[in-house]
Amino acid sequence: MIEKVKQETRRYAKRQLTWFRKNKQTIWLEGANEVQNNVNIILEGIN
Repeated sequence: MIEKVKQETRRYAKRQLTWFRKNKQTIWLEGANEVQNNVNIILEGIN
C-alpha cells in the first residue's frame, strides 16, 4: 500500500507540472534566488 501511495503521488506531481508548463500565466521562480529577486519577478508579472 505504501508503494502504491508513493507511485500515485509521483504521478500526481507529474500531472501538475504538465499543467503548469502549458499554462502561459505561470511564473517560474528559482528557489535558490534571493527572496527579494523572486518578489521582483512576481511584481513584474503582475504589472
